[in-house]
Amino acid sequence: MRMRFWGNLSEAPQCAGLQDPKTPATMATTARHLCRSLFQVSRQIPVKRKCQAAQSQLFTRRHRVTSTSTQFRQLSTTLPRRADKDRRISAFDQDGDGEEDDEGLDLSRPPEGGYKIPSTPITLADLDPDELADFQMLSPKDQESYLALQNHYAAEFEEAGINFNADPNAQDPLMEKLVDSVDREIGKEVEPLDFPDVPLKGNEVGFWALDEEDDEFTQVEDGDEEWDESAISSVAHNELDLHREVREYTRVIAWDMPLLQQFAKPFTPPTEATPLRFRYTTYMGEYHPAARKVVVQFCSKDLPNLTEKQRIKLLKLVGPRYNPDTDVIKMSCETFEAPAQNKRYLGDLVKKVLDEARNGKDTFEDIPLDLRHHKPQKKIEFPENWKLKPSRVKELLIARQEQKLLGEGQTAQQSPVLDGKELVHEYVRALGRPAPLRP
Repeated sequence: MRMRFWGNLSEAPQCAGLQDPKTPATMATTARHLCRSLFQVSRQIPVKRKCQAAQSQLFTRRHRVTSTSTQFRQLSTTLPRRADKDRRISAFDQDGDGEEDDEGLDLSRPPEGGYKIPSTPITLADLDPDELADFQMLSPKDQESYLALQNHYAAEFEEAGINFNADPNAQDPLMEKLVDSVDREIGKEVEPLDFPDVPLKGNEVGFWALDEEDDEFTQVEDGDEEWDESAISSVAHNELDLHREVREYTRVIAWDMPLLQQFAKPFTPPTEATPLRFRYTTYMGEYHPAARKVVVQFCSKDLPNLTEKQRIKLLKLVGPRYNPDTDVIKMSCETFEAPAQNKRYLGDLVKKVLDEARNGKDTFEDIPLDLRHHKPQKKIEFPENWKLKPSRVKELLIARQEQKLLGEGQTAQQSPVLDGKELVHEYVRALGRPAPLRP
């Protein structure tokens, strides 16, 4: 971070208090640290910073540009360069705030009241090699003005009681005093961030906070909104959304589905001229990678113009795609993006296989039909000797009827089941009868 000297010491507190007056008082520590850093940096003589600024000013004087020049940021010390110019040519903007910054770096303008001289003037011997190299790039007049300006700043620090040659990290009582004054000025401008000491009633504190110590955050009422007891919970909202969805589909069934009846077509079963059966997969308008897949199925015996030898050759060509139990050949394709492309590919593939099967040059008679890919499932059948004979079925029916009649006879012998309803009606009728006269 490169810093410049202040014009006078009265500017130091202003630089240290750059923060917004509305900033809370908790930022005083940050401002104190910033002020201390500025004082420490200012106690070092930034010769390199001044030399670069002077060099930039010299380049600005030599290369004047028009008002259409590109704007550059103000605090950058890097020499700006336009993209449409050669790397050896630089252009600087002299409009706006740039002029004010250049005026502050003008070495030919002496400060008000003339230059001051410290007790120990700064000479070329006090510069390091890098600073000396930058210093030598200035003109003789600017070199004299630059050294005079540095001595003037050193004299200002001496008058304020600051030893700029001492260790910048050492403790300085005067600096501490200035930092404390800056803190006091900042504290006057910002509002104190204190919680009101208003204790709440015991019943206003939550149950889980009764045993805790007094805290500033618990002394202020929560700003949350009051719970509306008439509102419903999230679970109830989910149930309501489900109910809305069901009602929506019910309206579709009642009003929209009958309109589709005019587009209904009668089902016509496939004929022998269309032995290929294509199967598609749809996800109701949603994109899915499996929606592109197309499957074709056909029976080998349904193909026209195919002899038995040609059919056997066809089965040998399709290999594991043949199911001997159902005599169905199944092939699929999902290579292409569109289902129509996959269907076209399957159609061409079936045509090529049929043309090869009808080719009589090689009938593959020396190659046996390999059906090892098919694992037949064992079908367990119920044994015939375990099945009931008709005579045995009649005997069981007669036994069940006799058992039913026996149960009905036992129920009739027992007392009838009381009917509570009939008892109530009988009691009501008895109350309505006139009471007999006593003799």
